[in-house]
Amino acid sequence: MNIVCPHCNALKFKNEAPGLCCANGQVKLTPLVPPPEPLHSLLSRNGPDSNHFLTHIQQYNNCFQMRSFGATKVIRDNFMSTSKIHGQIYHRTGSLSPMPDEDY
Repeated sequence: MNIVCPHCNALKFKNEAPGLCCANGQVKLTPLVPPPEPLHSLLSRNGPDSNHFLTHIQQYNNCFQMRSFGATKVIRDNFMSTSKIHGQIYHRTGSLSPMPDEDY
């Protein structure tokens, strides 16, 4: 990704179609707000734990990927293979810390 769009400064692949990112300057997006601390320090290599975080970022992402879905009211019909969700929807995320005898 070493091609820079002249309109929006997006990094692009060598053979990527022109205008794919911003329609040749027709689409204007507001700049991204920097993430809050401590995430900003971890991502910008400024914090003491940044190298460890960036080396293991896929494992951290996987922790958030494997979570349970929950709701206050789930209606299931034996005839249809789908469910209807009513009320509050939430995710049940477990601990991000490994067990004492496990590796990251």
